[in-house]
Amino acid sequence: MADVSASQHGGTWALVPLKSSEQAKSRLASALDAQQRSRLFFAMAGHVIRTLRACDEIQGVAVATSSQQVAAFAAAAGALTVMQPADLGMSFALSSALDTLQSVKPSRVLMLPGDLPLATVASLQQLLAAPQPGIAIVPDRQRIGTNALLCSPPQIIAPTFGGRSFERHLHAATAAGMTANIVELPELALDVDEPEDLALLQQHPAATALQALSHSDPDFAPAR
Repeated sequence: MADVSASQHGGTWALVPLKSSEQAKSRLASALDAQQRSRLFFAMAGHVIRTLRACDEIQGVAVATSSQQVAAFAAAAGALTVMQPADLGMSFALSSALDTLQSVKPSRVLMLPGDLPLATVASLQQLLAAPQPGIAIVPDRQRIGTNALLCSPPQIIAPTFGGRSFERHLHAATAAGMTANIVELPELALDVDEPEDLALLQQHPAATALQALSHSDPDFAPAR
């Protein structure tokens, strides 16, 4: 991770794990071709990074990735990068990056994926109002996965994203002697992994989001 200024030490940091663009969003293959998936991946990741950086309560944003292309993209968007030796999954990337991030001594860390196209500064601020120390969890729209995990102190529990991670994070909090604060936020509940998620994004009243996200590709549209 690049050197950070003294003003970025302590406080709240955000950590976003990102795969390579070639590996990301493979479950959308029935709806989007490879080029469309790549553009959507970068559009959503850029939106998440910019939204995090616009939030005054966040001192720094770091991206964990094994991809040099993604690292360059994240740096251009204003995030620091924590390079991984290989793509070994979201939880591994987060745990490894948390170790690296200890050099800036954050008081808490917000971990979230890069595919939250409806994320807003206001929704992040609502989540960041959670009491400290403690654990706050934002479930996905089905209350199966975790779309944001806020930990104070940062390593109070290990991140276990993927699959039924909402339940696992709740159990981990209990094992740590904590009661997790469940924060329901519609703006953070939609992650785009499946064609069904993409269809919901298209139908969202706030979104023209899909059009905004795909501004670099005027011909972007789900494959018929």
